[in-house]
Amino acid sequence: MPLFAFASLRSTDPAARSVAEAAGLISDAQLLALAAESQRDGLDALYSTYKSRIYTFLLRFVAEPELADDITQEVFTKAFHALPKLQRDTKILPWLYRVASNTAIDHIRRRKRFTWVRMTSIQHTSAEPHDTDVVGGVGEREHVQAVLRTLPPENAVALLLHALEGYSYKEIAEIQGCTMTAVRSRISRARAAFKVGYSTPDRAG
Repeated sequence: MPLFAFASLRSTDPAARSVAEAAGLISDAQLLALAAESQRDGLDALYSTYKSRIYTFLLRFVAEPELADDITQEVFTKAFHALPKLQRDTKILPWLYRVASNTAIDHIRRRKRFTWVRMTSIQHTSAEPHDTDVVGGVGEREHVQAVLRTLPPENAVALLLHALEGYSYKEIAEIQGCTMTAVRSRISRARAAFKVGYSTPDRAG
């Protein structure tokens, strides 16, 4: 599978890097302790730290800014109710990815026909880099996104979590609430399908 293709979906925007750096300013334990004392303060800290990262992940998955924003709001609404009840050893970001993935897939399944919007619709949004990437700029991102939209949602999520977010198979299994065998199968199938679609532009359009 041409994993280099996913470089077109990676952000080199300093703002995106600052989100990752900001995530280290408050530990998971501190955030959970804060939520136990004040649900509102806990959610505010959670939202300010992780909102951009979750939104960007969802934007890559659904390729529609308005939908990604709606799902992001729903994810943090769910988090608002669940956060104070989480175990103190919970890893916050993987948990949010699980909520986000499940919520996005539910949205897709509720639609009789889910319309994927081509990557041109999210150019120049705050979460998408404006620079020209090393593998062909916007055209390359369009092609990668077009191929991703042909994959089963669970497989696409597993592939994005592995190729872009850097999670291990074990971590993805925890995020997706499935076995490692299922994750291996999803990523293997996604890679095979992506390789065919990526090398055959007409099939991805």
